[in-house]
Amino acid sequence: MASKVWMAAVVVVAIVAWFAGYYSRAPAAQTATVVTTYSETATITYLTTVTTTATVVVRYYPITVVDALNRTLQIAAEPARVVSLAPSITQMLVALGLCSRIVGLDQFSYQLLKELNYTSCLPADAEVVEINAMSPTGFNGDAIILLKPDLVLADSGIEAMWAKDMQKLGVPVYFLYGTRAASFADIERDVEALGKIFDRARRAAAVVGWMEAELAKYRTPTNATVAQIVWINPDGSFYAAGNNTFVAAEIRAAGGINAIGQGGWGPFEPSLLIAANPSVIVVGSMGFNCTYALQTLRNIPHVSSVSAYSNGRMYALSGLAEDAVDQPSLMSVYAVAMFNMVMTGRAPHCLDTRWFLQQFPSPIPTG
Repeated sequence: MASKVWMAAVVVVAIVAWFAGYYSRAPAAQTATVVTTYSETATITYLTTVTTTATVVVRYYPITVVDALNRTLQIAAEPARVVSLAPSITQMLVALGLCSRIVGLDQFSYQLLKELNYTSCLPADAEVVEINAMSPTGFNGDAIILLKPDLVLADSGIEAMWAKDMQKLGVPVYFLYGTRAASFADIERDVEALGKIFDRARRAAAVVGWMEAELAKYRTPTNATVAQIVWINPDGSFYAAGNNTFVAAEIRAAGGINAIGQGGWGPFEPSLLIAANPSVIVVGSMGFNCTYALQTLRNIPHVSSVSAYSNGRMYALSGLAEDAVDQPSLMSVYAVAMFNMVMTGRAPHCLDTRWFLQQFPSPIPTG
């Protein structure tokens, strides 16, 4: 979304000048037998057009931006070397045509690009920055500094704890909504924010338009109640998408109703799931595979009394299908499509990378 730094305008000025004031006289009167005076005046006007071309240079940078943590940053020039610390952000950079600017990316972003077969768009010197989102210093500052980035992009949800210490890097750090998003409007706001930072507002608007067009396909209510579980503990307690999460927004956009009436991600007790009695349960792979996830789900105490269990409406996600649901970004529109397929009985019980790419061969619009 045009890598030009300056905008130019050409001003054409027409200057019309006229010249007047030439006149001539006949020789002075001559005396003979008869005295005769003769006089003649001639006026000649010249019209000349002079065209002057002037170039007016309008500089886009520096610009001032406010991130999702309400921090004000000044971007001095168009960032040429960028570190992305979340796969949701990496998706957006690829869609904006900025993959070649990514000199550093977290391991989850790299895995995503690898599964999409997009790693060739990265520059030759790109490095994987190993992060630990559970640690206050897990952003791996030393590795980031070695990459000499112009800008670091982070997730204000899972990575907000890093904000204070990351300021010490001496590099502008911009936090996007990321996993703190509660709606598609928040996701689209992140796309537009990157469009502003990189002077690609037009491309960002096109990406947002594409998202809206995709979402419009699935707005027919299905009345299905869906519980989307991301992790199950050994005692049966679990983490799931509450009503104020972006996954709940995906379920609503697919025409469903989020069965988890509470906010946040949990942990929730098994009794909450039993009381909610969802008609559909979707569970993540928890780092393993569909078989493991479904078996773990069946081990939750009393889950057999839930409608989704008795009707055979339990589904598992892995690979790119799980990424689409868990990462609030462009592929979230396909999470909506998958939830719709699940709710209408048009999806297999295991939604994995192979199935995902068969359904959505080009998951990220690269324009």
